[in-house]
Amino acid sequence: MSRSRRRGHKASRKKSKQRRRFRGRNYHHLRPKSRGGNRQPSNLLLFDIEKHQCWHKIFGNRTLVEVIALLQRLQKLKGRQL
Repeated sequence: MSRSRRRGHKASRKKSKQRRRFRGRNYHHLRPKSRGGNRQPSNLLLFDIEKHQCWHKIFGNRTLVEVIALLQRLQKLKGRQL
């Protein structure tokens, strides 16, 4: 095995230790990867799988800040109802 292959193997093993698997939960990106988010711990939130799926069904690919703004607009609209 070449040296570079061994280094790559070590790096991937180290990475897998850092990204532990949690049964029944997975990571949600606060800023989606498709919108420039990264895998830094500050951008990841550990979520129950079912709740994570519901989040994306309801809010799509929105960030937390965008969801809060949406909910605030909905609250204002509700106040205007007769």
